[in-house]
Amino acid sequence: MKALGCGWVVMLGLAMAPAVLVSVPSAQTPAAPAVAQVTGLVRPAAATPLFSDVPVGGFPDRFPFGQCTWWAAFNVRVTWTGDAGGWLANARAVGRATTPTPVVHSIVVYRPSPGYSWWGHVGVVVALEVGGFQVSEMNYADGGRGTGTVDVRESRWPDRLVEGFILPG
Repeated sequence: MKALGCGWVVMLGLAMAPAVLVSVPSAQTPAAPAVAQVTGLVRPAAATPLFSDVPVGGFPDRFPFGQCTWWAAFNVRVTWTGDAGGWLANARAVGRATTPTPVVHSIVVYRPSPGYSWWGHVGVVVALEVGGFQVSEMNYADGGRGTGTVDVRESRWPDRLVEGFILPG
């Protein structure tokens, strides 16, 4: 067995057997911030951030309370504007890193569609699972009425309606 950087261990097989890679925690791997469980009706002054590295009261933003954009920008620093469907392009335009695969603490951007509204939809990835990820979002479970309702749901992966993920920055 040989330890490599970045938390990988290689177990060498016998004779012609292939090597097996096993991921293990490493002292060099940064710990993910703790994730709070937030669901139900949220009020702006009493909103609790999802992650321990988000300031008390969340990140300041210009988005209307009750919308998915408000909740995502409250939990991940956002320096751009626009409807949710344009967030991936808008984030890239200001130099924010993006990825095509889910990452905890990233913003998931859903394409405009009948299921996610014609303005698109965004949420915050709070966990990865086999076949999907958990997303914390506002203005989804309330049928798009913008009431400030936060829910956590399983989003399947891959999903053709996911445009991409914006990394925290």
